[in-house]
Amino acid sequence: MSVRKAVIPVAGFATRFLPACKSVPKCMLTILDKPIIQYLVDEAVASGIEEILLVVGRKKEVLLDYFSDDVELKEFLKARGKESFIPQIDHLEGKAKISFIEEEGGAKGLGHAIYMAKDFVGNEPFAIMYGDVIMQGNKPCLKEIIEQHEKLGTSVIGVERVEWKDVPKYGNVSGEAVTDRLYKVEKMQEKPKVEETKSNLAISDRHVLMPDLFEFLEKTEPGKGGEIQVTDAYNSMVGTKEGVYAYCYEAQRFDAGDKLGFVKASVDETLRRPELRDEMIKYLKSLDI
Repeated sequence: MSVRKAVIPVAGFATRFLPACKSVPKCMLTILDKPIIQYLVDEAVASGIEEILLVVGRKKEVLLDYFSDDVELKEFLKARGKESFIPQIDHLEGKAKISFIEEEGGAKGLGHAIYMAKDFVGNEPFAIMYGDVIMQGNKPCLKEIIEQHEKLGTSVIGVERVEWKDVPKYGNVSGEAVTDRLYKVEKMQEKPKVEETKSNLAISDRHVLMPDLFEFLEKTEPGKGGEIQVTDAYNSMVGTKEGVYAYCYEAQRFDAGDKLGFVKASVDETLRRPELRDEMIKYLKSLDI
């Protein structure tokens, strides 16, 4: 079965970006002239996704407004002879259907946010994209994961190799190598110490899951801080007949929810724009560092 639906949780408090995110959701911070969420939506559409559910929290009105049809703005642009700008604000026309659901009772962990999508997903495989990470590559990162799912017919988790010193910063995957990029998952851990794992494969931000994930989420007990960790549910899926695979994607990852990652994503996007690239390179070379 093809992967038609994607879930994007965007309900967090974004404490790493205070005070900016006191009034604006983190996914609405802009990389050049587009908010982070638009990069994710564009990637999803380019990967064949037809329906997208945003799991929203506080400040949801900003997202609702962004993805609504702004007739007044269009009329203003037409009156000023600036019709060429209209395609830039028709974010999804003819591309994908976007819907929203508010996380009940506030943020209770990523597992809880994903569980909110149960009715939306139904009984088909679906994608999960985390709302503050931008992926850049020759092929959309999510499409890489979807292609692996289509070959294997089961859940596939996107992973990335990190330096050993950084292992404790991420969820971790250990498993048996099938190819140089594909692994049959044997164990997942939430931010283990270096001595607690034999792998430096970090759980990343693009996944394709089978719908039985929701059964495991229902049985997952809240952990630290009363939050339901999706990694615990993934671990339960590892023991099933179909199992879980991990794929080390080729795309480059930018954590735009981190200040330095946000700056790196902005520089990278600038260098990808032909009208900005030369001036940006000139500026970077001029820095006395």
